[in-house]
Amino acid sequence: METDEKDKTDSLYEPNGSLLNKETSSPTLKSSPSVATKDTSVSWLAIQTLYCKELDLEKYLKEKGLTPFVPMRYQDIETKEGKHKRILVPAIHNLLFVEKTVSDKQFLTLLSDCFLPLIIYKNKETRKFYEIPGSQMVEIRAICDPSYKGTLFVPNSIAEARIGSEVRVIRGNFKGLTGKLTRYKKRSYVVIQVATMGVLIHIPKWYCEKV
Repeated sequence: METDEKDKTDSLYEPNGSLLNKETSSPTLKSSPSVATKDTSVSWLAIQTLYCKELDLEKYLKEKGLTPFVPMRYQDIETKEGKHKRILVPAIHNLLFVEKTVSDKQFLTLLSDCFLPLIIYKNKETRKFYEIPGSQMVEIRAICDPSYKGTLFVPNSIAEARIGSEVRVIRGNFKGLTGKLTRYKKRSYVVIQVATMGVLIHIPKWYCEKV
């Protein structure tokens, strides 16, 4: 089932606590059967920050009693001793999600003393927070599992530009996932878009059916 394409209105908090607004557009989200068994009754919000402060904002939200989620990936680095080490780093800078367990007013109150700039995605028509269904977030968190090696993270504009057909995954760990099947470097990927993030998951094309 496909939702209507939404615009987003951004509520931007500057470090001094002032509130600014601007309008941009948001990609279409699709609802599909859950690929995991987590609670789907609570919706989520997408938040954009600036200057690569997503981990600092994650810490701030946790201190406020909220549940944030930052997509992560493994990166190989070389230590000062010349040894190679794998560490977790944000998959996409300046983007995170937070579980919406309080009202809009309460949420803004919790952020009133935030010292970090942040953008809260809103629906342009209703002017309310743009909420991501819990079932959609289950899928997002599943495909963002850093232990899965067949995932590429790209800006949403690149994901949107990929040519492909709409499909549903019918077998494997991501059964029930819907997205756009495309080819990249002779491999098949299912493209998922949410907020400013695009995710390409390597899934064999014979695991998919057209929708």
